[in-house]
Amino acid sequence: MKTLSSTLLLFIALTSFAQTTPGKLSFALPEHPGHLSFDQGNFNISEFSAKPNGNDFGIRAEDGNLHLLAFLFVWPEKPHLTAETCRDEMLSSEGPQALAVKPDLASLKSATGVDIAIALMIPKSGKFSEVRAFVASGDLCGDISFTEAQPVTKQMLPLEETKSILKTLQFDPQAKPTFRDAFLYATVEWKKEQIKGSALAYADALKLVDSSDDPVKWRRVTTDQLSMALGMSGDIQQSRAVNEAAIKRDPSYPLYYYDLACADAEEGTVDAARVHLQQAFDRKANTIPGEILPDPSKDDSILKLKDNKEFWAFVQTLSVQSKP
Repeated sequence: MKTLSSTLLLFIALTSFAQTTPGKLSFALPEHPGHLSFDQGNFNISEFSAKPNGNDFGIRAEDGNLHLLAFLFVWPEKPHLTAETCRDEMLSSEGPQALAVKPDLASLKSATGVDIAIALMIPKSGKFSEVRAFVASGDLCGDISFTEAQPVTKQMLPLEETKSILKTLQFDPQAKPTFRDAFLYATVEWKKEQIKGSALAYADALKLVDSSDDPVKWRRVTTDQLSMALGMSGDIQQSRAVNEAAIKRDPSYPLYYYDLACADAEEGTVDAARVHLQQAFDRKANTIPGEILPDPSKDDSILKLKDNKEFWAFVQTLSVQSKP
């Protein structure tokens, strides 16, 4: 089975979907309500994270000597969180902090009136200082950490600098997930090879695709990604069902048929695989701009039928057609 629907489109999702508006870092989950954002400033994103349960999304970023690590997550065991209780519970759950000084616990309000609980910490080793900020409501918590990359000498991180970023913070615990939220979460999981988790999040994204900026394009991409995630997770029947339903709605898109051929190959049905591959290549002109049909002769699923000489000769004729 091919491994990417469109590298270009997935790259766009990762680099732009994390910014609901330009210049802001945004955090949301694929199903659970809630949205957190704050100004990106000069931070450059270096890594995304997303847990397979759909309840924890994170971003790591750097601005010179200052490192940012932030998460939005669900804490079901703590259903009545406030910023202060989230802070206290998190610090307690992480065990002894080995601090040289007791955390200076403080609070702050963002420009939109969001309560932010702050912990200022210096580890006993004296190597790094940290400003930790928390927002919360119900079972939803945001944890934002600013850390210096170089050893601490005389003073803490520039608190006013971190406060200026936190002042821009916006937190809406009731905000419903958008297509962008669910697709980004799923794609982060996909790139982290959390395939089963990505299937769940892509299914959430597909339910929301009509609200995207280009429903036809993103329905095709999301369906293709969902189909692959299901197939790679071993759920061939559901992968097939996803594509069959998509064909009824959008019969001209070739990758639905290609994915059916992969499902056929996984199940060892040569004749059906040949029919679906032919149907895919008959529609190759209908790929999304910038996208090409995969080379079936290099596909792990299709390769399972290589011993059938007649079928493989057919595949090789398609291999030539798949080149841009």
